[in-house]
Amino acid sequence: MLATIYMIKDDQYYKALLTRYLDNECTPEELSEIMNYLSKEESDTLLQSVLRDNIAEGPLSSESIAEKASGRILNELMVTVEVAPVVPFYKRTKYYKVAAAMIAIVVSILYTIGFRQKEQTKIVAQTGYCNRFKNDVAPGSNKATLILGDGSAIDLDNANNGTLTKQGGVEVVKSGDKLSYKTSNSITDEIVYNTIVTPRGGQYQLQLPDGTKVWLNAATKLKFPAAFVGKERHVEIEGEAYFEVAQNISKPFTVGVHNGEVQVLGTNFNIMAYREEAAINTTLLQGSVKFRTATDSSMLRPGQQSQLCNDGKIKINKSADVDAVMAWKNGAINFCNADLKTVMRQLSRWYDVDIDYQNTSFNLHFVGELPRSLSLIEVLKALELTGNLHFGIEGKKIVVLPESK
Repeated sequence: MLATIYMIKDDQYYKALLTRYLDNECTPEELSEIMNYLSKEESDTLLQSVLRDNIAEGPLSSESIAEKASGRILNELMVTVEVAPVVPFYKRTKYYKVAAAMIAIVVSILYTIGFRQKEQTKIVAQTGYCNRFKNDVAPGSNKATLILGDGSAIDLDNANNGTLTKQGGVEVVKSGDKLSYKTSNSITDEIVYNTIVTPRGGQYQLQLPDGTKVWLNAATKLKFPAAFVGKERHVEIEGEAYFEVAQNISKPFTVGVHNGEVQVLGTNFNIMAYREEAAINTTLLQGSVKFRTATDSSMLRPGQQSQLCNDGKIKINKSADVDAVMAWKNGAINFCNADLKTVMRQLSRWYDVDIDYQNTSFNLHFVGELPRSLSLIEVLKALELTGNLHFGIEGKKIVVLPESK
């Protein structure tokens, strides 16, 4: 009887395969195998180890880092003028996620082990980091302003914990970085509207009087009644927020945005309604919602996204990238095939900076994900690893420079 012999694919096997991949020596079959391996969470530790070894052994110029980290996948997919259909879409999606993970790991490694002094001198001479980055900018944090029914304002990030005020018979309580509206038996029929506003570089969490939880992204305004009186629960938003709506069949929950409205009974969804963006996106995670305008409406299922464009038409994306949509809430900056201006708008809102474009091509597209806790310089250096453009920081302004500068 003949025994079947299997190759034991342990850490040493995949370490050797990863090294071949980084040196662009993989066969097509090995490339497919390594992509399948890298898509698993358990590959992260080994990938970090191999990348550390390769980066530590080679020159630490931005070009060599990008080459080592990217291999064929990043060269083809991370930054492109147009994303070519080099592989089927479902495979490209997996490759994008692997590429994003690799970039995040490389950035973490670079700022953990630091640049060697010799290479720092070389990089400064080549790209003028010292002249371009005149200062750094810290990432956003939990801060917001609460505007009460009488027009008075409370700076939430500086307010003490505990009961801040009473509105419409409801106690407004701050606990850490969260604001809650707690109902009592003395609720009146008078509707008193409050507004919570996060600035650029801010975010906050709110619990409405019905128990609905809301996470507010930067540069967002949410108007809501201190107590839900009547037959419906209605709030209005400008910016971006994630809702976990408390179920109440007898009192529907609606969210007003610009020239549209989201109707829901009990569900989890994200609304992105920044005026400077090309569309209002409503992404459903759980339950069901209806997005409607004066002339159109659409029902969403979990994993779908409605897009209200500037022309008033509603489009439905039946396979939305929910992870990318929810990245901001989960502490990440996500670029899902985003063009340069889209990327810069995200950074502008989170780091509270303005953007100055200097003779720059806007046809670049980025795929990747970085921690939201990085400083602005760290994010810009990660984007510079693509080799297609450079940045500068002047006070509260990002200067976007073309590659030739």
